[in-house]
Amino acid sequence: MEYISYTQLFLLIFFFEIGSAVVIGVGDEAKQDAWIAVLLASFIGAALMFVYVKILALSSQSSLYSGLGSLLGTKISKGITFLYVVYFIYIAARVLRDFIELVNTVIYPQTSGEIIGILFILTVMYYLYHGLEVSARSLIVFMPYIVSFLFLIVLFLWVNKSIDVNRMRPIFADGSRPIIAAIYPELMTFPFGETVVFLCLMSYVQQKKQLFKVCTAAVIVSGVLLAFFTSLKLAVLGVDLSSTASFPLLSAIRRISIADFLERLDALVVFVILVGIFIKVLLFTLAALKGMEVISSIPYRFFILPFGGILSVLMIIIADNYAEHIQEGLQFVPYYIHLPLQYGIPIFLLIGLWVKKKLGGKRSEAG
Repeated sequence: MEYISYTQLFLLIFFFEIGSAVVIGVGDEAKQDAWIAVLLASFIGAALMFVYVKILALSSQSSLYSGLGSLLGTKISKGITFLYVVYFIYIAARVLRDFIELVNTVIYPQTSGEIIGILFILTVMYYLYHGLEVSARSLIVFMPYIVSFLFLIVLFLWVNKSIDVNRMRPIFADGSRPIIAAIYPELMTFPFGETVVFLCLMSYVQQKKQLFKVCTAAVIVSGVLLAFFTSLKLAVLGVDLSSTASFPLLSAIRRISIADFLERLDALVVFVILVGIFIKVLLFTLAALKGMEVISSIPYRFFILPFGGILSVLMIIIADNYAEHIQEGLQFVPYYIHLPLQYGIPIFLLIGLWVKKKLGGKRSEAG
């Protein structure tokens, strides 16, 4: 059995949360208050982590799938498990499409997106075959580079005098309504609600006493970092350019020009994004594979190749173009897919397990 440490879990959640959220930006509906919306949403994400950890505690199980089985029985739980399998592979395809559009726009505009996606999937499949523990260890190696690159991004923008905090003003110009509109449902579901994937992978953590503290700390830290870079892009681009740019952080980085020597530092951002998106696609796919393992009682590695094929097709047919992809992700997915599966079913499961435990306690006392 594979196990990951608290440090590795922290890094997995951290990079998972940053993932594609750094690519496309978040909280644009709040305009200059977007960074406030991200901060507030991170606390909702922390509360959601409490729900997830509490489910595991009440069911005395190690994952969402086994928790469903302990409450609903085998047949119903397998049906809901299959629903999550479809959900996770669908979201993995959406995240991968984000990466393909980014690479096609920034690095390889003449290269087929299908080729980039397939190479990416092959790498994910290789890591999946070797297990989550290998991926978690790799993050410890990448972490110093990620921190250094993020620091350099901020330093170069400051030296270049691209940062102007006046572009972030006035704060609360339209009251709290735009902030609430940005939080619900967008920020609640993306990226903070997507941590439901970890409810399916908690079995990899051997010691669970500090589970809630580690998960909460990771969500809050990633939320603070996302809020910081959201404020940074606003201070560099302003509200109008930030909301209209397909990849706002990259647009901000392209403002850097120091002594006509330090220019075109896109690679720094792309590397950070690459690691985050890789972890996100890997974890979503792994959660789907673990679901199939529960349904079929066959080891998940047996399904790696078929799922890689499904992901290769789905990333292409998911949308005709990037505009349609983003529109679907903002208007349809949050309401009809994210909210029921990230909040609805877990909260129902938590209440059901709590009632079951209370009734079981009363019966034992009566007996």
